[in-house]
Amino acid sequence: MTEERQITTEDVLEAVRKWQPLCAELTVDNPVTVNEILGAFEAKMEQRPDLGVVNRALNVFLEPRNPFEPERKRKPKMETVLFGMLFALVVTAFLFFNLAAPRVQVYP
Repeated sequence: MTEERQITTEDVLEAVRKWQPLCAELTVDNPVTVNEILGAFEAKMEQRPDLGVVNRALNVFLEPRNPFEPERKRKPKMETVLFGMLFALVVTAFLFFNLAAPRVQVYP
C-alpha cells in the first residue's frame, strides 16, 4: 500500500519546475475527451443568458432582469432616462441656437 501524505506548496512548485507529474499515474474508468468537456461547457453557457459583455453593459442602463419573467422587456433606469433627457436638451439647444442664428455677411 502506498503512503498517504499531504502535498505541500513546495511539492507543487518543485514538480512544476522540473516538469514532472505531481501524482502517480491514475487509471480512470470512464475517460472524458476534450470535445465532451467543450460540449458540456457550451451547453451550460447557453443555459445562462445573463452572462456576457453585452448584458453587463445593458445592466448599467437597464433595470435588473426579473428571474421569474425572463422574456419581459427591461425598463431603463431612472438615471438613464434623466441623463438622456438632459443630453437631448443640450443637443437641441445647441442645434437651435446655431442653426437659427442670423447669418452675418462680412464685406471685405
